[in-house]
Amino acid sequence: MSEETPENNQNNPIPKRNRKKRKNFIANAKKYAKKGQMGRGTRMPDELYQYFVGILDAMKQGVEDKEERVALVNNVLERTKGEELNVVGNQLGCRVIELLLPFASAEDLERFMEILSPELRRLCSDNFTSHVVETLLRVSCSRATEKLQKEDEEEEVPKKKKKKNTESEYSEEHIQNCYDFTIKICKYALNNLEDFVWDQYANHILRSALKCLSGITLLPGEKPKTNIFKETVPDNKGIPPHLTKLDYKKVPDKFKELVKEFANRLSSWPQFKDLPYQNITSALLQVLLYAIKNVDNTMTKDLLKRLLNESFAPDDWTSKGNDEKKSDEKIDVDNKEDVNESIVNDTSNLPPVFSDQAAVRLLEAALFVAKKKMYTQIYAKCFINRLGQLATVPMLNFTVQRLVDNCQIKEEFEPMFDELSDRFGAIMACGNTGVLVALAKACVRLRARQAQFISNLEAALMCSGELGQKYFAVLCLRLLPLDRIDVTKLDKEYFINVHGSVVLQSILEFQRPARAVNSLLELSAEELVVILCDAKGSHVADAFCSSLCVGVKARDKLIWKLKGYYQKLALSQHGSRAFEQIFESASPEQQVKVMTEISDKSNLLNSTNYGRIIAAKLDVATFKLSQSKWEQSRLKTKKDDK
Repeated sequence: MSEETPENNQNNPIPKRNRKKRKNFIANAKKYAKKGQMGRGTRMPDELYQYFVGILDAMKQGVEDKEERVALVNNVLERTKGEELNVVGNQLGCRVIELLLPFASAEDLERFMEILSPELRRLCSDNFTSHVVETLLRVSCSRATEKLQKEDEEEEVPKKKKKKNTESEYSEEHIQNCYDFTIKICKYALNNLEDFVWDQYANHILRSALKCLSGITLLPGEKPKTNIFKETVPDNKGIPPHLTKLDYKKVPDKFKELVKEFANRLSSWPQFKDLPYQNITSALLQVLLYAIKNVDNTMTKDLLKRLLNESFAPDDWTSKGNDEKKSDEKIDVDNKEDVNESIVNDTSNLPPVFSDQAAVRLLEAALFVAKKKMYTQIYAKCFINRLGQLATVPMLNFTVQRLVDNCQIKEEFEPMFDELSDRFGAIMACGNTGVLVALAKACVRLRARQAQFISNLEAALMCSGELGQKYFAVLCLRLLPLDRIDVTKLDKEYFINVHGSVVLQSILEFQRPARAVNSLLELSAEELVVILCDAKGSHVADAFCSSLCVGVKARDKLIWKLKGYYQKLALSQHGSRAFEQIFESASPEQQVKVMTEISDKSNLLNSTNYGRIIAAKLDVATFKLSQSKWEQSRLKTKKDDK
């Protein structure tokens, strides 16, 4: 990337935030020990505290062997016998136990269940032990429903490919104990709902209970809870943005009945309409909406209706300003160098839901779970004639994205697009470029307004003319107008906007992506390599090679244009994955030419890890020995894959 700092880099319109350096938990634990303080919370025996510090260090290094990991878990949990309550009440002990419980034996898990159960009232409100209670709930629920997931998987597998169902590693008695514990904790949370809702630690137990009971694995935007055993975390990407569907695990009917009880109890509160306007209660309602979606459609609809009519945009609410006038005033933002924040962030003319961040996040969850009819009502009551304004308010642009993402009807999307069509410049100027991503993805999904999207984007990027269209792809990647980039330096590294990359990928999936395709192909090979070797730009190769709307001739031209640069791509971290995409889309004759190019200097491939991976995947060694053997090997591999 460029060596310029964010302050003086004109290519990056949004300065990067200075993030605070995260504190090292283990270093802090050692510091406490030196001072004679055995961590925060309850006091652990000095020897046990030092032992836990060493264990945490060992876990951080990673334990690759499964048997070693099992032995470590068993040994550590064995050492806690008689000290369980002191350990889970200590900051260090709580962290270690929380990490180890998912791998605990049936005996150890049940021991913690038995010891913590009588102390639930106190433990659920404690800043350390509440985390252990949550983990116990998640692990017990996972083991109680494991068999259901296996049965579900078997139903999906065709009869011919069915494998024999492997028996659970846990006994029926342990599974029943886990089931009983899950029900016990969730019922306890339900019975203490009035107190737990307002407690910052117990509130999280309520959320975990709802997630377990409804089968939620991850919420939209939530990252998986990483475990310190490195090899046990296959994917830390979480749920991607612009997702419109949640996956749920299969759960027993008894669990679903408890979710309904949670919903009934909360919705019957007199202060229900005020709950969206506090962070702690809004977060709980968000989880409730995601949970009830998998349980009861009628109850979901009733909850949404109440929230819309009583909290988001109540019937007695009146606008303090003229929506259309405000919208007209803001269109001029495109032509102003300094955006007047007081105008952009003014929400006095908007429904009450937009005045509070907690309520806004709940509105986004409501859009996610709403069926078509309810979605239309939310759109009509909260968004119509206000989208232009909402899209330029920093706090509200995510809400506009969720609205567009969850739109399933072409006729409903078109007026949304029309409201935002003349605001592309303003959206880029204020940095809310995720709105453009949502619009581009909706244009692909609903096959609507694709030509208008490209025209509006060209106008905002100031590249509508014949000369400017050559740089359309580069301007899109950087999300900067033509007058703000130096076109003589496109063969050197520069900042690529992640949203710009996704927008360009979406345009390549349009039914007529000719402008984006031609713009990319008019770039020199050196300029293309700069894009393909960038972390965000490399994904353009995926869309270019996989899109059904990009012609074979265009791909052939790209493959021919990069001739002489495949070695450079293969040696680069991000260029190597772009290289793979391009190679797989090439014809057999083109693949042979590419292989000839990279095999001429095959020793160079081994100079980087990425080059070595490419050499191994494509079997460069066999190609050097015999081209015919390599071709036969490729054909066999393709047949096996089928």
